[in-house]
Amino acid sequence: MTTERKYKGSLKLGELELRLETHEASFGTLIKLEVLNGWTIGTFDDSDYPADNTLALLPSIGSAAPPAPPHASHLFDGQGVVLGASIAISVFRTR
Repeated sequence: MTTERKYKGSLKLGELELRLETHEASFGTLIKLEVLNGWTIGTFDDSDYPADNTLALLPSIGSAAPPAPPHASHLFDGQGVVLGASIAISVFRTR
């Protein structure tokens, strides 16, 4: 089963990351990020519960994912609203 949660577009990227991690503990692994009417919508999958490690969100570089942080793997690319602006976001899982 999947669950969607919405997040205010006024959040900073780090604040969004912390909220998504907190909701992974309740709803399962984050599988999708998208934008709807100025909100970031996170989709969680409870078939992969709980998430093994923490998330790292980084702004995408053009249409490409940035290099993975140390000890992290790229999960997917999505869209989010950060400080009122819609941006491409690359989602990583730390190891």
